[in-house]
Amino acid sequence: MAAYSQRREIAHNLWKNRTLLLFVLPGVVLILLFNYVPMFGLVLAFKQYNFSKGVFGSDWVGLKNFQMLFVNSATTIRMVRNTIGYWALFTAVGTICNVALAIALNECRRKYFARTTQTLMILPTFISYIAVTYITSGLLSSKGMVNDLVVAFGGEPISFFTEPKYWPVILLIVNLWKNTGYGSVLYLSALAGMDQEMFEAADLDGASRWQKVWYITLPMLSSMVAIMTLLGLGSIMTSNTGLFYQVTRNSGPLYSTTQTLDAYVLNAMVGGNSSYGVTTAVTAFQSAVGCFMVIVVNLIVRKISPEHSLF
Repeated sequence: MAAYSQRREIAHNLWKNRTLLLFVLPGVVLILLFNYVPMFGLVLAFKQYNFSKGVFGSDWVGLKNFQMLFVNSATTIRMVRNTIGYWALFTAVGTICNVALAIALNECRRKYFARTTQTLMILPTFISYIAVTYITSGLLSSKGMVNDLVVAFGGEPISFFTEPKYWPVILLIVNLWKNTGYGSVLYLSALAGMDQEMFEAADLDGASRWQKVWYITLPMLSSMVAIMTLLGLGSIMTSNTGLFYQVTRNSGPLYSTTQTLDAYVLNAMVGGNSSYGVTTAVTAFQSAVGCFMVIVVNLIVRKISPEHSLF
């Protein structure tokens, strides 16, 4: 009887909220189609894929496709180091820039100026990496603007596409230019939803604008920063192929500082030097590490600060 009443209550709530559920339905369908259905393709990591036999008809090879990750250990370590290193760099610097921009726009008294600035900052997000590649190539080529400035100040032209030491900074700048505007939107929405009574009380106590930012705004944003970082841990082993493959022009001399796991997979597929099984094995490895990191770090955060944990 209790189970029947519970099912009846669930059905009643679903019918009561049918309009909201209809709004959610398209998003759920897209997630199922593009996030969960493709997961069946992970079986390729354990098969020698044959076009004529199809995915499920191909021969099983066990863990053979994963050997690449361990046979050529020096290359794998380099790619993993680059992938994790850039993730940490982009996350740390990107979060600081996102929060700083959001606070600056929120504190701006001229709202028209703030909206215009926000629009201009978001525009690079919609520029394809093909276009970004042409821009960076024009700036960094032997006769580009950057080398013109170097020569004008008495220096020697720099061959950027054969000198790997410059690329951590270059990739960081390109990533910030392209993503900071969009990344600040979430923090702006969090700032808009803050309780204004706390700021009014601070005004009555004579707090300066900087003191309000330091003692009220930043502590209230800390939970959002923690959640976004935890969510980002899921992609700790992934990287943007547009940034690491196209912007660098897949230049071999730069591999020591620019080749990541995703760039390797794309290069292997484009060059025909690898099978679907090997590239799927690399992707499965990335996903497993990302999932493990999210679970472990969330457990640690839940022990230290439960209000900042995901689950």
